[in-house]
Amino acid sequence: MKFYANPYNTEVQGFFFERFDEFEEKLSNTTDRFGWIVEEVEIDVIDGTKEELELVKAIGVNQGNLEEVIEYIESSDENEWPALFFLLDHNIVQSFEDAKDKVEDICITESRLIDAASELFDECYGHSIPDNIKCYIDYEAFARDCEIGGDMTEFEFGGKTYTCTNASGL
Repeated sequence: MKFYANPYNTEVQGFFFERFDEFEEKLSNTTDRFGWIVEEVEIDVIDGTKEELELVKAIGVNQGNLEEVIEYIESSDENEWPALFFLLDHNIVQSFEDAKDKVEDICITESRLIDAASELFDECYGHSIPDNIKCYIDYEAFARDCEIGGDMTEFEFGGKTYTCTNASGL
């Protein structure tokens, strides 16, 4: 990922960086016209994959959590990113730390809500319904009820559609 450190001091020019050690080095060499080291900057995300950009936006990267965010992006399994994004974007947790702790508790499937609800219905009830009656099942109504009841939530992340299948239990 590529970031830009934009100093709050408007007399000072910002800088681009990709690693935290690079950020620290450049920040320690950034001074104003009086020779004072500039300490506070706004962190802007400039480049990355669509998933990285959306995740970092949901996390709310800032100077205080920058090292942790960069480390997480570089070392984490990308398959857990949709769950982390969901937790933060839907305000289920209030902090990045809480989201990382809760990411294992969430069930995410890469599918539309209707598909996830249909699969759940078939797994739970399909075996007891005769084949000649299955064509009368209104999967869309079941999916809508799951969504209204808070049991399932469909969301977009990185250009893909996901469904959280245990939204009410979080």
